[in-house]
Amino acid sequence: MKKIFNYILVLGIACVFGVTACVDKLAVGDAFLEKAPGVDVNIETVFSSAEYTRNFLWSAYGQLYCTYTSGNMMNGAPIDVLSDSYHCYVSWGGPKQSYYPGNLTEDAQDTDNGNFQGKFSYSTKGGLDSDAGGRVSIYETVRKCWQLIENIDSVPDMSEDEKSRLKGEAYTIMASRYFDAFRNFGGLCLTKKAYEVGEEFTGGRSTAWETVEFIDSLINCAIKEPGFIWNVPNADIGQWSGRLTRASARALRAKVWMFAASPLFNNSKPYMEYTPDKTTEFTNIEHVWFGKEDPTLWNRCLQACNDFFDDNAANGDYYQLVQPTSMDEAGYRTAYRRAYRYRNDETHHEKIFDAHPTLTLSDGGWGWGWRGFALDCLRQGGAVPTNELVECFGMADGRDFPYEGLYGPGNNPSGIDMYADRDPRLYETVVVPRQSLPAGFDYAGSTYNDTWWGGALKYNSNFNNSDDVASGFCKFKWLLDYYGGSRYDDEYIGCAYIRLAEVYLIRAEARAETGDLAGALDDLHVVRSRVGLGRLEQMNPQLNLTSNKENLINEILRERNCEIGAECGDRIYDMIRRMRQDLFTKPLHEIRIYRLDSAGNRLDDSEDRSWDPSTPWPKFEYEKVEISNGRRRWWDAGYWTNKWYLDPVSRIEVQKGYGLTQNPGW
Repeated sequence: MKKIFNYILVLGIACVFGVTACVDKLAVGDAFLEKAPGVDVNIETVFSSAEYTRNFLWSAYGQLYCTYTSGNMMNGAPIDVLSDSYHCYVSWGGPKQSYYPGNLTEDAQDTDNGNFQGKFSYSTKGGLDSDAGGRVSIYETVRKCWQLIENIDSVPDMSEDEKSRLKGEAYTIMASRYFDAFRNFGGLCLTKKAYEVGEEFTGGRSTAWETVEFIDSLINCAIKEPGFIWNVPNADIGQWSGRLTRASARALRAKVWMFAASPLFNNSKPYMEYTPDKTTEFTNIEHVWFGKEDPTLWNRCLQACNDFFDDNAANGDYYQLVQPTSMDEAGYRTAYRRAYRYRNDETHHEKIFDAHPTLTLSDGGWGWGWRGFALDCLRQGGAVPTNELVECFGMADGRDFPYEGLYGPGNNPSGIDMYADRDPRLYETVVVPRQSLPAGFDYAGSTYNDTWWGGALKYNSNFNNSDDVASGFCKFKWLLDYYGGSRYDDEYIGCAYIRLAEVYLIRAEARAETGDLAGALDDLHVVRSRVGLGRLEQMNPQLNLTSNKENLINEILRERNCEIGAECGDRIYDMIRRMRQDLFTKPLHEIRIYRLDSAGNRLDDSEDRSWDPSTPWPKFEYEKVEISNGRRRWWDAGYWTNKWYLDPVSRIEVQKGYGLTQNPGW
């Protein structure tokens, strides 16, 4: 069945005549827009036909952010590996070359060979040409959207309703791309129209507050478009799953205000000390600070969430969490997998803002696809789960992780199985030792779950690279298996930028911040009950969650990591927006799982450590070991500075002279 992005053979060839013929390239500074040599198709041609106009917008869709496309990875590693949940073990990974050793520079986002080291680019270079290396500028996408908004009324064979709908989609795409940059750099250069060829942009960098208000204004423009529908009708969803809707805009508004209300920008003091006479290029602290702490911003976030739910109710509660068909582990896991992995269809509608990075080149060239590079990097050590991530997942009854005291020699005399009866989402996220698996929930084509020291998964020669299990764990989320098969079902994969579960979690955080702890716990329970977990406050009375706001916020962040971790880089951005220096500077750990003999002693190298399924499940000893392969400088005493919360702005961009300044500390 035809999908929305079947129109796009390659991101740079989306219009009937090709995107390169439709869109002038960006060169902010001397000439904000320079037409590429040899371009004959002009803007009048693009908007002379409804078909050309639609395809023009589809090319902007192809530039939506997805963590796992080649152009958005840090030379083979997703940005999750900068958080406390995953670690990059491959030597060629960007984090091991830049962030971990403290070598990140102002040039990290602009390399001629595409060997990107930074987690996001401010570059205004165009998208798919060789000098850009495949990382698409937000300004290329923004200009396409402004061109559509400014010219679509002239399209002769398109209804007014469709023109309004496409405008709403364009405003939402623009807002999302500005938000992508905002949470990496702070205040941005804001373009409020499509600049003519040769017309200079001299507006300079806006403050952080001006930037977030501008993003909100774009979202508001989208919401007010009368033709911008709430959801894609079921009759059309087979072809148009992934089209943005008014629901996408409302959910994005909630996510934007969640970030804005958080302490990074919304604080009584800036995150980084600022001394003007010691700073050469940073001239305005309000580029990265709102100038004060305003608790009412959480009310704006809460209102955005409530507006979403009110609108959803008025539209028959179209968006709903995927629910299990059986109240057991298999049912819970299946529901969770359908929610995070697969596109909306006629039977479930959890994804609200979706990116479809399914494009590849048949000749093996670069594309926006999952095949090959992105997922292969995940199975070769590009993103390996940490012990800290595994501890985030509590027990199947809803209790938080209770086994901190089991680590170390002799601390597990009764042989407790640390990985039994856990939150079902753990098993959908990480490969851990399991005695039994529900039918159909294997890994690598068989029940390879023996990740203990000397076990088959950790040492089996059939696996390509020991780095992928270097922490004692192996990634399961997105991969599902090791060699191929289901991990390549990209016809159905939808990379969620926002799904309904996150809107509940955003509202839980906003409610907690505005004093409604009971309401926050209710929202948490909606998400957790999908996988059979008991109410958080009842299962963990020692946390006093009905009265202890700080503990509740921590639990909300933990729940976000369990539910939406490794989907859109949300864990690293949660650590950033909450200024969690404690999490950035705390050393991360691997696990050593040792099989024990009948006397409680570790089996040594001369003994067979494989497990015969006809025998009882073995007992284990657990040892937590600090990660040394790619040790992060952030863990060294006295090394951390708050400059790491935001990335450096490209040196090339600063030198173009259109008013962009460097972030403090870089």
